[in-house]
Amino acid sequence: MDDARGVPVPWWAKIAAKIVLARLLPSYRARKALGIFRHGRIDYDFLGHSLWVSHVFDWHRQFGIGAARTALELGPGDSVGTALFATAHGADRIWLIDVGDFATRDMTVYRQIADSLATSAPDLARRVDLTDRGRMLADLNATYLTGGTGSLAEVPDGSVDVVMSTAVLEHVRRAEFTTTLAAMFRVLRPGGTGYHLIDLRDHLGGGLHNLRFSERVWEHPFLAQSGFYTNRLRSHEILAMMEAAGFEAAVVHITRWPELPVPREAMICQFSQLPDEELRIADFAVLLRKPLAAG
Repeated sequence: MDDARGVPVPWWAKIAAKIVLARLLPSYRARKALGIFRHGRIDYDFLGHSLWVSHVFDWHRQFGIGAARTALELGPGDSVGTALFATAHGADRIWLIDVGDFATRDMTVYRQIADSLATSAPDLARRVDLTDRGRMLADLNATYLTGGTGSLAEVPDGSVDVVMSTAVLEHVRRAEFTTTLAAMFRVLRPGGTGYHLIDLRDHLGGGLHNLRFSERVWEHPFLAQSGFYTNRLRSHEILAMMEAAGFEAAVVHITRWPELPVPREAMICQFSQLPDEELRIADFAVLLRKPLAAG
């Protein structure tokens, strides 16, 4: 977030602005229109998102049992276009789960996605109604649920081949992270896979300013409901929790800062004692697999 002259706004000013605007403008669409809040931009990056879905399905074929016919995305954000991409890669049942109805109803976006998939799925635009979001999802056998991670309860046990998310798991409340992993494990078939890109930046400017706050302050609903909350779990904690949930986990990508983006002395003790190698991880991607022996 910059001011009108392009001057960077300090992290503390961004917090203040987001707290105020989250209460003055409770509608996500209004906040998005001002460019203050946004749940991803995958509805515009067709090529990038198509490649991401392709990687997810390729990994499943490599590590799962056969092709992925059922896919679930956590946090589709501003678009339910993943339903089109997943169908083009062979899925015939799709679940999309978010904390609210944020996905655009502008069908131009979805027609452009269908056009971009013409080579791999030439009949997609002909067999799917691209004039209405609801009818499009029905034609794709896709269910869009907006009750947050609690919506996972509506997905049958062992019914999903692959679960995916991009910069979503860091927003799951810390107290709910373990139960969310358990729900993801439950819905996967034995041999099912998951791919999750997890962004450990502070969502206030791409640093680690969120590590300045005590647990009591940061987890308080006043801050947690202001649009910039992340659970602050570090990569080693997340991986340990995933394995404790029953998953086989492998890190397939890491982005690191060359040096700490926030002085160690500015962090609370809980984080300042962690090694640089851990604190310099800006984001990482993890490939999960539910063991074949799992019930």
